[in-house]
Amino acid sequence: MILDLCFMMDHYEEQYRQRILEILSEKLGSGYHHITFLTLDKHEQLANPVGINKVQRLCDTYTEGYDRFDIFRDVCKPGKRIAGVMSIEDIMSFHEYEQTTYYNDFLRKENLYYELAVPLYYNNRLVGGLGLFREKKEGDFSPRDKEIVSLLSRHLALSYHNSLRAQAFNSDQSPLTKTCQKENLLLKLTLAERKIVALVEKGMTNREIAKHNNISFHTVKAHLEHIYNKLEVHSRTEMLHRINSQNVKGIKST
Repeated sequence: MILDLCFMMDHYEEQYRQRILEILSEKLGSGYHHITFLTLDKHEQLANPVGINKVQRLCDTYTEGYDRFDIFRDVCKPGKRIAGVMSIEDIMSFHEYEQTTYYNDFLRKENLYYELAVPLYYNNRLVGGLGLFREKKEGDFSPRDKEIVSLLSRHLALSYHNSLRAQAFNSDQSPLTKTCQKENLLLKLTLAERKIVALVEKGMTNREIAKHNNISFHTVKAHLEHIYNKLEVHSRTEMLHRINSQNVKGIKST
């Protein structure tokens, strides 16, 4: 089951955290329905939770002020010695817990009582965290529950790290970034060579370019050879792909 879950968590699509929560809730079954997934804010504090089922309704309230009452806040933060999966009794007694604002004014609103805090560390660095919740009637998380979640958390930390890298890569492929990349490549070319490229992008053949610029066919070929060398490509198709970062089909070469 754990291996199957690890495989299912290896996807880097949009809404990554929400999808992970749905997978965990569905596959782990009873007792794992109320889960939240937190990421790091600009201060590298756990924040910005997304949730599923009952805890979903508490996410906005959490960010509006109850985050500072979170009993796990101080043990799931950068700079702290790496801790594994923690339950309430790892932090305080249930008697103390029942006196806290975090329970009385926050979790109690949704009839939630037990919690597991799951810090996600990749290469000894905190990258996110999970919170798993249960109602009192469901009973506390067992040592076996903690062991299962601990095993999953190791793979989830890697998966989430890769997801963040994928998001960063995709943001680098934004239209603005592509435009800047194109401009940087064209700066390698002379004005005459840039004019040749512009006409190639319009779909003109070498003969059409020669006629348009009132130059010889052989001069156009020489310009293209220089462009290919500067851009480290070997054909029109490769040249346009390099400049525009997309496949170009059906380009005429003569």
